[in-house]
Amino acid sequence: MPSAKTLTISYKNDDNWFPQVAPQLKATFDEDSLSFDNEIGKGNFYRVDIDLGLRVRKIEVVFHKTVIFKRKSTKNPGYYVLVSNLSEQYLETETGQQQFNLGYGSENGLYFSSPLLTASYTFQPGIHYHLIFIILSHERIRNFITRQPETQQALLLSFVDKNRPVYHVECLDVNALNLLKEIDKHLHGDRGNNLLIHARTLELCYHTLQRVEKRQGNTQSIEIHRDDVLKLNEIRRSLLDSYQESCPPISEAAQRATMSPTKFKTLFKQMFGHSYYQFYKNVRMHKARELLLVEKMNVSEVGYLLGYNNLSKFTRAFKHVFSVTPGRLNGP
Repeated sequence: MPSAKTLTISYKNDDNWFPQVAPQLKATFDEDSLSFDNEIGKGNFYRVDIDLGLRVRKIEVVFHKTVIFKRKSTKNPGYYVLVSNLSEQYLETETGQQQFNLGYGSENGLYFSSPLLTASYTFQPGIHYHLIFIILSHERIRNFITRQPETQQALLLSFVDKNRPVYHVECLDVNALNLLKEIDKHLHGDRGNNLLIHARTLELCYHTLQRVEKRQGNTQSIEIHRDDVLKLNEIRRSLLDSYQESCPPISEAAQRATMSPTKFKTLFKQMFGHSYYQFYKNVRMHKARELLLVEKMNVSEVGYLLGYNNLSKFTRAFKHVFSVTPGRLNGP
């Protein structure tokens, strides 16, 4: 009978990642793959070093107990990690004081983390997880950014400033999803098309940096107090839980957060990357996508469930987020 006790897998950055985690999982491994099938669970990990300072890792796993992968912080520049979850279930993720659910069915589909921050990923038992990690060295990402137009460099370089560590979460839009699907298709034990993996990985990195620029370019960051973080996360969670209801007005949400409407709007967008109302629209459309793909509901059922009496308005709202109509949606 498998033990119900939580297993914590600790590691530091990404150098020699397989040798660090394999003994803790009782796994066998070589340079390119790691596998195990024991009382802890069953899984296969693959990795490809596609260029100096740039590698990709794929994880497909089911655990028999709760397993937490915990990355320690490091004082040297280390490795930045871009994580995407292609599973149908959320992955519980924590960075510092921030907690969120990472998954294609949520508004947080891509997660980018500085090595100067601790990070943990909690895998629940009995769930099939399917993850893609893109790992970039500090030097690699700085070189990549400095090849962008000069007008963009200062902003993007601030994102990887070793004196100001940050994390970043973004919606997994249709462009990023398609790139990840191609990477995933060729990342396996038989060593697929590394040139294609390389090209799609660079394209995804560029796409993510564009999203960073769009998010941060028109706003000036201000310091957020820990109490404000907790209050804003409460508002965020209430929006996730009430996707079928009308969006509460900003004045009501600001009052709940004990902030002025102006402060609330500024901090909400700074924390979550979208305005309050756009965030709510994204929540509803991601839930609609989940209902279409996972629950196999038809377009009319989903539209009416979300309160759209006019299905053409639902179609337009869905296409605005995913660049495809709900009737033509493909599975992940």
